[in-house]
Amino acid sequence: MQVKVINRIEDLLIIKNEWNELYTKGDYSTFQSFDFNYFSWKYGLISNKGNKLAITVIRAKKGIVAIFPFYIDSNKQLRFINDIHADFCDCISLQRIDIKKVFQAINKQYQIQNIQLINLKSDSIIKTFYEDIKDDFLVLEPYEKYSELQLKKGDFPENYSKYKSKQKTEFRRIKKINKDKIHSLFSVLSSTFPKKNIISLKEKMIALGYRGNNFLSDEQLMIIENLYLERKLLISMIKKNNKVHALSFILKKSNEYLFWIDMFDDAKMVNIFNYISLMQELSRMNTVKMNLGRGTYNYKITNFKPEIKQLFSVFIFSSKFQKLSFLFFKNVMNIIKIIYKKIKR
Repeated sequence: MQVKVINRIEDLLIIKNEWNELYTKGDYSTFQSFDFNYFSWKYGLISNKGNKLAITVIRAKKGIVAIFPFYIDSNKQLRFINDIHADFCDCISLQRIDIKKVFQAINKQYQIQNIQLINLKSDSIIKTFYEDIKDDFLVLEPYEKYSELQLKKGDFPENYSKYKSKQKTEFRRIKKINKDKIHSLFSVLSSTFPKKNIISLKEKMIALGYRGNNFLSDEQLMIIENLYLERKLLISMIKKNNKVHALSFILKKSNEYLFWIDMFDDAKMVNIFNYISLMQELSRMNTVKMNLGRGTYNYKITNFKPEIKQLFSVFIFSSKFQKLSFLFFKNVMNIIKIIYKKIKR
């Protein structure tokens, strides 16, 4: 097997077709697709001169058998590309790979201080590779959580067994509150990218204090727009009299739909109404999986009763001191969070 580290964006285009072919052979999320990683590097990470592209490709006689979409940040940490905005990180692979050989190949080209791989599902491929490593400097621990629900073909919310009469009544109340608004589902096949509407709603969210000034940067919006143009992203939108009150960027793969980024103004329950309207539209004709994404936000869990699942992170340090420092500061932050919660009460 040949291990190659790609460090130029031009070389990524050479393997685009092979990447796409490998991607279709497994159950991967959009975050492992060529388009997500290419656009994330081209319109985001490349602007920081301290970042280094380190996508690692494993090639056998039959072609590429594994791709690790890595980069090295300005602190010399090996990470998945755009891991902050990727709900689920992973490599793509047809077979088991000796992960140590991957790191050795990267280390020949770059000097890595540590490895930080986050947002790993319990059944992620990269996590199973790490199970072979017996390393005193490795930390594998629970990270954030995500949630999802499977909707049978039919009328929402009747097609989800967890909903009791009280929950269904609440959905009807939310729909009644927003009965003067219209839900639309946008795709590149039917609509141009509604950039002006997105920017307008973004500015309103910042003005209302719902998000900080760095929310939805120009670079991130470029990534979103290109995913839309490549048919990997839909937009669920709520409008009234041509004014947008809520929208969600939805990543689509097969029959699974992921709520990636939500935007909304101060109209009452409008974000929940957007969720209800989309689930109703999508499940009317097909059985679908609705992935509510990373983060167990109260409005998602309370209203939609999804199944909650755990994400994990893997850290590998270059020294025992590094590992102990990491664990110390982690414990300090946990104590601060506990104190903060008590003060807020």
